[in-house]
Amino acid sequence: MQTRIHICIATFWIVLAAARSVDAACGFGAAGRRQLLQAATAESSSNCSRSWLGYQCTKLVCGRIRMHWSLGGPAPSGPGCSYGANWNTSGLPDAASPLLHIALQTDVGGYVAASWPRTAGIMAPADGVIGFATADGGADIRAYGISGWTPDTVQPEPAVSVTSAGLEANASSLTICFTRNISQAGNVGKAAGISIDPTAPQYMNFVASSAPFKERHLLRQDYKCAARVELAAPPGAAADGGWRPTNTSAAAAAAAQDEAVETERLGYMRLHGALQFTGWMVLVPTGILAARHRWAFSSLALAGLWFQVHRAVQMLAAVLIVTGFVLPWTSFDSTDAHEAQGTGHDDYIADDPLLESHERLAITLISGLGLHVVLAVLRPSPDAPRRWIWNLVHWWTGRLLALLAGVNICIGISLWRRVGGGSGSEWVAALVVFTVLWVGLAAWLEWRAPAGLGRDSAPPPVDSSIAASLTSGLASSSNPSSSGTEVSMTRLAAGSFAPTVGYSKLPEPAAPSHAHRS
Repeated sequence: MQTRIHICIATFWIVLAAARSVDAACGFGAAGRRQLLQAATAESSSNCSRSWLGYQCTKLVCGRIRMHWSLGGPAPSGPGCSYGANWNTSGLPDAASPLLHIALQTDVGGYVAASWPRTAGIMAPADGVIGFATADGGADIRAYGISGWTPDTVQPEPAVSVTSAGLEANASSLTICFTRNISQAGNVGKAAGISIDPTAPQYMNFVASSAPFKERHLLRQDYKCAARVELAAPPGAAADGGWRPTNTSAAAAAAAQDEAVETERLGYMRLHGALQFTGWMVLVPTGILAARHRWAFSSLALAGLWFQVHRAVQMLAAVLIVTGFVLPWTSFDSTDAHEAQGTGHDDYIADDPLLESHERLAITLISGLGLHVVLAVLRPSPDAPRRWIWNLVHWWTGRLLALLAGVNICIGISLWRRVGGGSGSEWVAALVVFTVLWVGLAAWLEWRAPAGLGRDSAPPPVDSSIAASLTSGLASSSNPSSSGTEVSMTRLAAGSFAPTVGYSKLPEPAAPSHAHRS
């Protein structure tokens, strides 16, 4: 039996190591995603395309976000966010000037933002500028310090000057423009060591949404990406031929379709959370308590009932957990071939330590769950000399997995708050309710449990009336049992291990004494 345990433990670590290798090789890890990001945004030429709005440069930074910019010189004179007929006044980039003129265009009407992060592709910490239309038709374009991933960690940054702000919006596009002093840094930027060097290529983050500011943004790479920008790049390259805003109804229809895709994806995320929560927080603790406090089934006088409940509940939990584990890699992307980007869900959620921890802990949990199922199948007979070793491994791996799952559920709730745009209060409330329920119920059962009855440390005492009825019934049969069988049936009546065929109704035993533990 000890050899089997060693084999199972070795298998677990091999599976975990393989999962980590696949994670890194397939680009799921931080390094892999960063390499893909750098490869995708590398430029073959240092020159930029001339902006048709009159800025020195333009670049399609995301599938549906375009950036126009000029370094130095005057701000756009209009109309709107363009330099009009005098676009040549934008001249060549002035690397010595701290004034950066930017226009951001997208085809959704909520808000659009650009930021300078400490790490490419990671939302926080970063210095950014966010713009959107107000309810009265005006514009709100300001500098923000981004210290985290929740709405309350995105706060205005008065230390950074944003001037010459303007906004143009119609049914199918949104354009904001502003001038930022890049020599200034906000409190978040200073603390993170963020600086803007216009003479060197530097990664910027971009995001746009059809939802109001501080609600969830779109997860598609078309509306959420990182791109490398050289602010002092000389103009002169050929037009990139990429997306530019239009006033056609087709663009508005595409934006509506994108919103439907995001709604579908968020629905799959809710399902993932519901499956994992039900499996780990509802069913697994039920099965653990059924085995730990098998004495609670004694009033039903059904031998082995606790085991049948324990096994059925844990099997159902395993099915839900595995299904929930598979969902992120199969359904978080759009099922529409036109919308699909050919990448996994990691490319739609910013790469950050919290997401990395959630993924790795999920892989560890699913590997541990597989090991736990293997141990259950390979369990020795109750009479085996070393059964107690198997008991300890089975009990404590199950409890450890339940605790780790609780931690990962907390991480998952934090991630949901980030992409779902809400507080996640429904998940937090459910987590608190079930945690209090299971802790309270476990403490109450420990207090109520008769000493030694159905406990992990010792087999439950044999009820003499049940044992006598079973042994007398066997003695009167045409095939009398041996003494060894009598011992086994006596232990079966006490519920110390599960029957191999099923369970049957037994005569009502005398009510046991339930002395409270002191």
